[in-house]
Amino acid sequence: MEYTALVEREVNGEARVIGELITGREGNNYAPGGESWNCAFAPDESRFAWSCGFRKVVIIPWNRYKNCLQSEDSQDAEGYELFTEKISIDAGFPVTSLAFGTGTPEDDLVPVKREYWTRFDFSKDLILATGHNNGRIRIWDPYTGKLLLELMDHTQAVTSLAFAPDGSLRLVSASKDATIKVWDMRDDGNMFRTLRESNSPIRSLCWSHDGKFLCSTGDKQKVLLWDMEIYKLKKRFSGHYNNVHACAFSPDGAMLATASSDTRVIVWDTNSGEQLRVLNHMNPPPRVIYMSGENNSVVKGVSFSPNGCHVATICSDGFIRFWNLMSGEEEPESMGSALEGASMLNCCYSPVGGAVAVG
Repeated sequence: MEYTALVEREVNGEARVIGELITGREGNNYAPGGESWNCAFAPDESRFAWSCGFRKVVIIPWNRYKNCLQSEDSQDAEGYELFTEKISIDAGFPVTSLAFGTGTPEDDLVPVKREYWTRFDFSKDLILATGHNNGRIRIWDPYTGKLLLELMDHTQAVTSLAFAPDGSLRLVSASKDATIKVWDMRDDGNMFRTLRESNSPIRSLCWSHDGKFLCSTGDKQKVLLWDMEIYKLKKRFSGHYNNVHACAFSPDGAMLATASSDTRVIVWDTNSGEQLRVLNHMNPPPRVIYMSGENNSVVKGVSFSPNGCHVATICSDGFIRFWNLMSGEEEPESMGSALEGASMLNCCYSPVGGAVAVG
């Protein structure tokens, strides 16, 4: 698709589109195809990025105080002028994934004695990573659009990227080559671990909010939990009947939600692996033989609200759904069509939870 929508949840009603980001083709500069593979909010709530297809990434200022796109002459709570410039990046290759990363202030980290020199200090600034269909990962300065680093080790398309939320600036990447790579951005992007469980392509990754665990999902019903302190497989979750496209941890890490081609989202107890909720996107739920084959209700994306009480999901039937995990209801609390006539591939809540980006 060639645009991303910002959706607001209306309780007991339809989801309402509150804005659209539209990109046009610039002559013959780009190859055909405008799929918006990924969208992301910066951890500090200052920016929103989306991949527009045909190699293009756009970074747009986000107003954390009003929970909306930044307008000109915007000011923060203390009256200081906010950043309003849009950055457009030609990534050089088709973009298949992206993620923001940041390091927490050094005073908030356990002191690390470093006895070697590094080219970059990413500890306090935002960085943007893009994954590409040729297996490369590029690191960008989101303030200027400048290319900083290129990371190469994957042999096939990079399907997912995620920075550790603990400020360690560990970047994990998943690929169709069935591997997860762990990169240390504090060490100039050194790749220091490769995780592999099988030969099945990996579709998505997500960190627990304390940075201790990583979930990976993929083909052949795979849902895996990795211990990222020792970089070993910790647990397998069994319950899906088809490929698993997306995953998300609740803010406290107690729950894990996974979205699948089997028409369902399963909400798991992270510790025990027990299924807490099954969110069916077809009513009545289809038989297993339908779930395990091609169907028109593939759940492509899932995202937890910042308070952990709601989950947003997007499905190939064209609807975005909002589920209240506290109510016990089997039906979504609200739903709506975010992008008329276009398929939805991913979704993410804004940091304060008032809007969901759907691309």
